[in-house]
Amino acid sequence: MKYATRQQLAYTAAALPALLLLSALLIVLGSAIRSALTDATGRYTMDHIRRVFTDPLFLRGMEYNVIVPIAGVALEAAVGLAMAVWFHYLRRGKTFWQTVAIIPFAVPEIVYLLTMKLLFREHGYMNSLIASAGGAGHTIGWLEPGTVLMVVVIILIDAWRVTPLVFLIVLAALEQLPGGYRDAALADGATRWQIIRYIDIPLVIPSLLVALALRAVDAFRIFATPFVLVGVSGMPVLTSLAYHYQVDTSDIPAADVAALTLAAALVLMT
Repeated sequence: MKYATRQQLAYTAAALPALLLLSALLIVLGSAIRSALTDATGRYTMDHIRRVFTDPLFLRGMEYNVIVPIAGVALEAAVGLAMAVWFHYLRRGKTFWQTVAIIPFAVPEIVYLLTMKLLFREHGYMNSLIASAGGAGHTIGWLEPGTVLMVVVIILIDAWRVTPLVFLIVLAALEQLPGGYRDAALADGATRWQIIRYIDIPLVIPSLLVALALRAVDAFRIFATPFVLVGVSGMPVLTSLAYHYQVDTSDIPAADVAALTLAAALVLMT
């Protein structure tokens, strides 16, 4: 068999599964669009969209679906970059501390979230710790719906679990940087901070952007963290709203509108 023929067969074999998956996605997408834009008789209507876009729960979900991902990704970028730089220059116990750092990412998500719920609920470990430290009778509503503290806690919990992904990508980029840059800077009398600020960070920006692009797409699809910790009513997001409309209220057109809104936003962002 000729080389060109083998190459063509290889490309075809690789393309077929992708085309099949794309076809399946287009079929599902078409079904969702039809459901969102037609009534029970099959006639075109905008009633489902108007109904969903005037739902106070949906409007809250849109707000949270912007605030939580943006704040979370920004936090992951800052902490992941700082961790990567610190670990790069760490000399003792590097392997041990790297293993400790990635534990939150390695733990199954549902186990991690249930642990965080036990920690931050009204009668959880955090309030028990406060009571044992002399704050008996004083309870903090860490996950009280509608509070700024709840939003901050959920952002921190979600970011802590996935920051190791950003950290590992940036650390790998730092480890691959040529040593000549730092040697030349040291020869010119640069300090460690100047090397980090003017050499290390600028050179790993492309890798950091790749990590953030991956995380941003995933962050806007956030579902499990707010759903497990406070439920749909406590912090609605578009994914949990689609679930709520479909499962709790059996309103399939509304669920399709919520899902399509998220899909459109992700396509534009990507």
